[in-house]
Parts: sequence; structure tokens; C-alpha cells
Amino acid sequence: MSGSRSRFGGGGQGAKPPAPSPNPPPPTPYWGLGGELEGRAGERRSPGPPLNPKLPLRLCVPVVEASMRRARGLYLRAARRGFWAEVRLDYLESPDLRRLFRTLPGTVIVTNRRPEEGGRWAGSEAARLRLLEEALDLGVHYVDVELATDPGWRRDLVTRRGGTGVILSWHDVSGTPDPAVLEKVLEEMLAAEADILKIVTLAVAPEDNLRVLSLIPRARAAHREIIAFCMGPRGAWSRVAAPFLGSYLTFAPFTRQKSSAPGQITVNEVRRLWKILNR
Repeated sequence: MSGSRSRFGGGGQGAKPPAPSPNPPPPTPYWGLGGELEGRAGERRSPGPPLNPKLPLRLCVPVVEASMRRARGLYLRAARRGFWAEVRLDYLESPDLRRLFRTLPGTVIVTNRRPEEGGRWAGSEAARLRLLEEALDLGVHYVDVELATDPGWRRDLVTRRGGTGVILSWHDVSGTPDPAVLEKVLEEMLAAEADILKIVTLAVAPEDNLRVLSLIPRARAAHREIIAFCMGPRGAWSRVAAPFLGSYLTFAPFTRQKSSAPGQITVNEVRRLWKILNR
């Protein structure tokens, strides 16, 4: 990727994002659990559209649709309600990113998940990465990049990303490893350049949740933003507990049928539980 301008449409820094929505909502200060995100040059920039200020909780709606029309519609629905959206390119049958992201009315994370980490991408690794590069060229808010992705490619992406944030992620879909393994993963991620870290495992036993949730204060003590919780039925409660510890956001679909991972509970369920626990 180094030295190749065509792969990033002019190098990322010079790529122009899509035109803003003709009727953008007025900016609203948001002081949720994550506060504001520190910019590279020391400026403060909003982490995205605010939720109800009475409910300081970032919710990200997974977009797991096969068709472009449905994916765009679900993204717009999330944006209208003030939620983030994670658009999963590995679910799309024929990705057309210029059409999908022709406007960006709400904060969007673009993910093209590897099969080894629970994704559905069936193409080559080179093609998978090209779609993430294209998303960066279009000025999306965040791209999710797995820690297992080629380190050289990751470094080049960071240098060319412009205003796009990078989420560095690691998933274990088979279980939750021993604390020593989680510690090693966290240390490697802390040493890497990224705006947000993400560590997610499958909870096989209730105590697995505690091992993963304990990574949140560790990362926060290192002045890094992190998303951390467990998947699966036994990890569902960690998705609600994580924001109380400072997890940057949590994922929640509008309906259980539109979940992107096992154990996800719906937007309405998360909000209801949050109101009960946050009185």
C-alpha cells in the first residue's frame, strides 16, 4: 500500500468526504461516559451525534443486511434516532460504498470482519482490505481493523486516514482466554496507534465476563478508549455493565433478528435496563 496513491484515491488526507446532509442537526454538546475524543493535533472533536443527554450511553446499531437498500435504510434509521451504526460490509452481497455512504448523517463504523473473528467475508484478504480503504476515502467516521491484520497495512492506514478514526479490534469467538493471554493482547494494542481499542470474547462461564470487563479500567488508566464485553447468552449482562466501567460504547440491534453477534440485546432493552440501574 505504501507509495500507491490510487489505492487511497489520492492518499486519504486529500480525499474529500461526501457532501453533508442538506439539513444537518445542530451540534449538541455531549458529555457521556467517553467525553470528547482527543484530536491528533490536540483539538477536541465530538465523538458523534449525541443521545438523549438524560441517558449518557452510546449505543451502536449493527447493520447486517445483504442488500444495499436495506443497509442504507437501517443506517439512516439509526442516525435519525441519534445512534451510531456499525455497517458490516461482510454481510453485503454486492457492496457499493459510494452509494451506501453518499451522505453521512450519523456516526458510522465500517467493519469488514474476518471469518476467524466471527465475520462472513468470503473473498480474498486483499479485497477485504480494499473495501476498508475505499470507506476511508469516502470519509466515514470510523473503520474497524483487526489486530491480526497485516501490521504494515495497519500503519499505512493510520498515516493516510485523514479525519477517520481507527478502531483496533480483537475477538475470540471460541471462549475467553486466561488472564495472561488477555493481558498480552491488551499490551500489544496499547502499543499500537488507534483511537479506540476493542476486545470481545465469548463467555462460557459467568466469571469470563469479569476478566474481560477488568480490561476497561486498565485501558482507561493508560488514557485509551476501549470497548470491552463478552458475547454469548452468558455474556449478555456484560454489554450493559461495560458502559458503567467506561466502555466507549455498546452494540444493540433494533430487533434480536438483526443481531451481529450472539448475546446482543435490543436498543429498547438496553435503554430500559440503563434507566433502572442509572437512577
